Order: sequence, then C-alpha cells, then structure tokens
Amino acid sequence: MKGQVMADFVLEYSRRPIQHKEPSEEEWWTLRVDGASRSSRSGVGLLLQPPTGEHLEQSIRLGFPASNNEAEYKAILSGLDLALALSVSKLRVYRTSYKDSPSGPIEKIRRTENGRVDALAGIAASLPIKEAILLPIHVQTNPSVTEASTCNTIEAKQADGQEWTNDIIGYLRTGTLPQDLKQAHKIRVQAARFTLIGGHLYKRSFTGPYLPVSKHSEALYVLAELHEGVCGNHSRGRSLAHRAHSQGYYWPTMKKDAAAYVKKCDKCQRHAPIPHMPSETLKPISGPWPFAQWGMDIVGPLPTAPAQKKFLLVATNYFSKWVEAEAYASIKDKDVTKFVWKNIICRFGIPQIIIADNGPQFDSIAFRNFCSELNIRNSYSTPCYPQSNGQAEATNKTLIIALKKRLEQAKEKWVEELPGVLWAYRTTPGRPTGNTPFALAYGMDAIIPTEIGLPTIRTEAGTQDDANKELGRNLDWADEVRETASIRMANYQQRASAHYNRKARPRSFKNGTLVLRKVFENTAEIGAGKFQANWEGPYIVSKSSGSGAYHLQKLDGTPLLRLWNVSNLKQYYQ
Repeated sequence: MKGQVMADFVLEYSRRPIQHKEPSEEEWWTLRVDGASRSSRSGVGLLLQPPTGEHLEQSIRLGFPASNNEAEYKAILSGLDLALALSVSKLRVYRTSYKDSPSGPIEKIRRTENGRVDALAGIAASLPIKEAILLPIHVQTNPSVTEASTCNTIEAKQADGQEWTNDIIGYLRTGTLPQDLKQAHKIRVQAARFTLIGGHLYKRSFTGPYLPVSKHSEALYVLAELHEGVCGNHSRGRSLAHRAHSQGYYWPTMKKDAAAYVKKCDKCQRHAPIPHMPSETLKPISGPWPFAQWGMDIVGPLPTAPAQKKFLLVATNYFSKWVEAEAYASIKDKDVTKFVWKNIICRFGIPQIIIADNGPQFDSIAFRNFCSELNIRNSYSTPCYPQSNGQAEATNKTLIIALKKRLEQAKEKWVEELPGVLWAYRTTPGRPTGNTPFALAYGMDAIIPTEIGLPTIRTEAGTQDDANKELGRNLDWADEVRETASIRMANYQQRASAHYNRKARPRSFKNGTLVLRKVFENTAEIGAGKFQANWEGPYIVSKSSGSGAYHLQKLDGTPLLRLWNVSNLKQYYQ
C-alpha cells in the first residue's frame, strides 16, 4: 500500500509541468505535514510558511480510509499542490511519522515540534463533516469563573445632585468636559439640545416649548401622580410616558421608567386581563391497553329528573373510548366506589389507574383506601385546569350535545334517553382510533337497528357455524385491530399537539418567585360583582412538580393544599 502511494506520488509529479518564478532571494519555503487516522475517518493537516514568516494553514478531511502514513503522503501531495500554485521553487518538507526518512528535502522532526499541524490533522479526522467549513477558533485568555476579590457587589442609585445632568450643566456654564474623549464628544452633542434658563436645565422640544428636566425623585413623583394620583387612571406605560411629556416634563428614560412603574403597580397587576393563550405545551395521555386507564368526572347539575336525579357520573376508557355513565340525585364517595366496582371492575377487570379531579367524591379517604386495596393508582388533575383530565371533559361535552338534541322540550327525560345516547356513542367510529369503542372492547362491531331494518351480510349469515367462524376470525384479529388503533391514535394526538402548541406561550417560575393566582368563584370577594379583581395574592412558589404544576405558599409560609397549574398563575413584580 505504501509503495502504491509513493508510485502515485511519483507518477503525478513527474508528468506535471512545473512552472516557477525565480525568487528574488535564495531562501527556502517550509512545508510541515501530518496525518491522523481514526476508526471511521482520517484527515491531514499542512502548514506552508514563506521566508517572510507568514502562515498558510489547511485542514483536509479524507473521504476514504487511510492509515497515518498514507494520510501523510496525501498531506505531502496537497502541500506540493499548494506550493506549485504559489510558484514556490525551493521547499523543505517536514513530517513526523515517517520512520525511514531518506536524505533529501523530506525531513523527520519530533511530534512536539509539529504540534500545530498535528492539531489541524486531528480536527479534520474528528469532525463529522461532509462539506468544507470555515472554523474560527477564538482564544479566551481568562477562565469563565474566577475567584472574585469581593464577596458581593452593591449598586447604589445616584443622588439627585450627581445625575447625568451635571456634565451637561457644567459644559453649558463653563465649557468643562470630561477627560475621556468619547464621553466629551457625547456631552458636546447632547448639550446642543439643552439650555440653561435661570440656573435650571431645559430640553429644547421638537413639538412645543422648552421642557424642564426632572431629577430622579421628581420623575418618580410625576409618574406616581399621573398613574395613581387624584387625576390618575392607571394607564399603560406608553400612555403614561406620553401624558408626562404632554404636561411639560422630561427626563432621558421616560418610556423605560413609565413601563417599569406600571409593571410594578399592585392594582394594575391584580386587575390585569386573564390571558387566553395556552401557557404550556400539550402533553397527550393515552392508555397502554384496553380498560387499563379510566378518566372520571361529574356532570351537573342537570334538569331535575324523576327520583330527583340531576347529576351524571361518567367514566371513559382512555384506549377504547368506552363510556360508562349513571344518573344520581347526589354523588358521594360511596357512590363513586359502587360505580367503579359495578361498572368497571366487574365488567372489564381491575384498571391500572383512575384519573379524576379534586372533588371530595374522588379525593376521599374511603375511595383512596378502596383503590389501594385493589392496587389501583389514583391520579388527580390540578384545580381549575380541566385539560389535565381532557378525555373525561371531551366525553362530557359529547354526551351533553347528544342529550340536548334528543330532548327538545322534555328536558327532565334525560335519564330515559341516557342508555340510547351511550349505545350510539359506543357504536360510532371515533376519529382518533378509526374504530368504534364496541369493536375495540369486544373484537367486533355490534349489530345496530339499521342492520335489522336493512339486512347486511352479517345479519343474513347462512348458518350458525358461519357466524361462529366469523366471530372467531374477528377475535383472532382483535389484537391487530387494537394495535392499528393505537398507532392511529398516537398519530392523531401528535398532530393535535402540534396544532395546539403553535399557539402556546410557555412560561415557568423558579422557586421563591412571587406569583398571583387567578380568582375563581369560591375565592371571589362577596358583592364585588363587575369590580372583582382578576388575580389574588401574592403567593410564593415553593416547589415545581413538573408539567406546569407548582406548590404554593402564603407570604407567612403557610402552604396551600393543592398543586396549581401555570395557566392559573402570573408573576408578581414589586
């Protein structure tokens, strides 16, 4: 292999006409080369140096496997190509790993003397690139983290007598400028828009009379009076700055100071509008297999039906979308326990997890103990955030719409219509799975009244044996149908998440951050009506539980009982 490389070398350069110019001085150029070979890549580095001392460096990635020596042969060829292009007539070549170095222009040097070229070869062999790139290498003289000479840095606000106006006033009075040339030029340019009248500094306005320049304490007073004083209307930052300017006041950071003042206003924060954009990305929840995961929720109060029934307890399976529902006059934890035992466990087996809200019917000691004995895990959504149990909420919406269309004037007959609505729901193909909940649950679709009125192949089966064979085939294919439905549902959830996340504006809080919490009906001020604030607090974020949920505590350190989702929180500034 080495002989072949050398043969290629001689063949290439013995037939190439060499045109060179005579150098003005009889001095030699130097070419340092090196090769590097890795497990899957190799590269070469070369450094061409003229007599004047400049450096011309190249790092070449080889697109074929090569040993270290073969890579160095290629480096020599590339270096000679570069030297010929520059019309070099006298050249000394230095390399490192050539063991039997012959006498002549190719000389052997130690690797420590060729470290620069060795690094160039290593870069070419290590970087996973397919096209030429420009790789600038910066030098950082000091470490990123150094031992500070002081323990803390304290920034103090300037006193009114030492503000930025002093330099301009000094220049206008006596022509005094700072020693720094850039600062002096800045003061000279700024002073052109100011003047002294009666010892006071005024700004030459483009739109009106001269504006007196306010000091820092005066600016705060102006902002406070215009924003929340007797004539204040708690306007936004831009409007506040415009109003101060219209009243004849000026200081160089008017817009910035006005925005900061409004941002920290307590009343403006408490009455701020509630954002409707999603505060976090959508995280879909799906069941691993049929009837392993259920979502439960309570719908009501509905119009009072016979037996004083006005609540609906609904359970939805996350995989098959099968729905179980019953009507109650009132729902307690014992009713939920009986419902789970009769409608879920006795029909479909013990589930793995039950997701519900924080209602006392679900989050009670009795129901928790019942689930614990059967090794059922309870999962609770954060308060006032129905998206945490989105499957149950979606089912509730579908059932209510179907009931409304059936009832018309007889609203109290919703309990009688409930079984028909459930049957229709179970035998209707769902878009996420492409199958009916009945088929995913039992392996085949149910026979509906339409097939009785207008017979199909199933209802006109010739013999019982044919029907049994068809049933057996459907059961054999049930696993494949469920697997296909699972893949389709995952694809549907992924597309739904992408659409939802385009509108999301994620935000998060660190531990110790002050936040306000959205006001709900149970926390609203009695009698406030339309004058009710939108936010209450502040509270302190004590811990993050992931997925946008946070533990909160009051300012005195008293923790709140439940987690709160980020959509119900906003940062408080002071």
